[in-house]
Amino acid sequence: MRFSPTLFAWLLAIAPMQAQLPDGAVAPDFTATDLNGQSRHLYDLLDSGKVVVLEVFATWCAPCWAYHNSHAVQDFFAEHGPAGDNAARVLMVEGDPGTNLNCLYGNQGCNSFSPGNWVNGTDFPIINNDAIGNLYDVQYYPTLYVICPNRKAYEISQLSDEGIWQAAGRCPVAAGANNAGIFDYHKGTEMSELCGAHTAEPAFTLINLGTAPLSSALLELRWNNSVADTIQWSGYLPLYGEAPIAFAPVEISAPGQLKTTVLQVNGGADDDLSNNTRIDHFTAATQLNSQQALLKIRTDQYGAELYWELRDEDGSVLDRGGNLAVGPNGGGQFPAGAPNGAGAYGNNVVVRDTLQLPTGGCYSLHFSDAYGDGICCNYGFGYYRLYNMDNPALPLLTGGEFGAQDHRGFGAPTTVQADDPPLSADKITLYPNPAREILYLAIEHPTRRPASVLIYNSFGQLQYAGALEESADGWQAAIPVHDWPEGLYIVRSGDAAQKILIHKE
Repeated sequence: MRFSPTLFAWLLAIAPMQAQLPDGAVAPDFTATDLNGQSRHLYDLLDSGKVVVLEVFATWCAPCWAYHNSHAVQDFFAEHGPAGDNAARVLMVEGDPGTNLNCLYGNQGCNSFSPGNWVNGTDFPIINNDAIGNLYDVQYYPTLYVICPNRKAYEISQLSDEGIWQAAGRCPVAAGANNAGIFDYHKGTEMSELCGAHTAEPAFTLINLGTAPLSSALLELRWNNSVADTIQWSGYLPLYGEAPIAFAPVEISAPGQLKTTVLQVNGGADDDLSNNTRIDHFTAATQLNSQQALLKIRTDQYGAELYWELRDEDGSVLDRGGNLAVGPNGGGQFPAGAPNGAGAYGNNVVVRDTLQLPTGGCYSLHFSDAYGDGICCNYGFGYYRLYNMDNPALPLLTGGEFGAQDHRGFGAPTTVQADDPPLSADKITLYPNPAREILYLAIEHPTRRPASVLIYNSFGQLQYAGALEESADGWQAAIPVHDWPEGLYIVRSGDAAQKILIHKE
């Protein structure tokens, strides 16, 4: 569920925008009374070891009402609140100072607008207090935070109940006396698909989750079961104290497993092993059969949120598409809606791009989603697919269900296939490529008059033969292809030859 662009424009008109509470910032404390007259103190809940989900909304907000009626937060509370595993609490805050209590109940005395009764069927506390929204610099509704027992807050989107629980999984929760865990882990490379050698530099935050101060920890990094690095950390960390850890770089050139482990805590065993290990799997990258590929993208209901890049192994950008205002680093940073930018895609549309790879070697595709929920599957069934040019029916890479960003590696051959037709000095131009309805062909200033154009399918069978018409710059033809089978074709005219892809969707 996204925030309404119209509503966002209205909010901009009444108040200057400020930054939301940054991810990982210390959550401001508050004490407030809920609709039942019970006092709710945030830090008391956190100090009891509970994860708190804070939802700030307004009764007139249509996206808020839609998300409320999805019952995602209610289902989360039922499973993880006091009646469930008792791991979390939920506080729902009406943050608009201009609405009265009647709006929460959907009564006629509402001085603004309310689509219904927010209280009926809601088992978690509702608080009518706009000061809390101001405390958290809320700029749009609904805004949701997961607040961890260590008092750090992380903004989340309007997730399902399972998604909220997964987001809560990043929270360190104290247990036992001698306990340390791995958090904010990064494997030290964007790619998990190997094409050539990669350097990984794993790093994480070591957090003390035990009642005893953490004075030492033995940390190990393994590559394919061989020890790559060990760190004997020493220092002093109180409960929820943190220390940054970085292993030495590891060269990775073949498929395998990278494993980070906390082996010892305070010279002995850890009281809770559930957060002591992180494992990353690396696989061989997909290989194309030529230096050309077809990228097909279907957007979701929010096409303007997507941006992508094609990069070579040096990180240089060779091609790009989508909303330039989102850019490669914009993933998940625009929860109020994607900014306006050149190249933005429409909603639920299919986009095709022929990727020209200048040489053989390693390449990568990088996708950013402004909202941070990928392009599948909550708000449409978007996807990205990469094909060999001669087989647009079988994708080599496919994806779409990711968060803020996705990175995929692949390789291209260093030589052209032996059966590729030679290109002549005469220039042959085909467009569009891929073609669906009409294929246009032009030959500029040929060395001699070409008698005809011949088009062969990928099996070498003649698909079309026809004459060329003379034009001011050479020779041309318009060829209907709407009933041709999809696939790669070879177009020949005189001693000129070129490839064309027929693709219907």
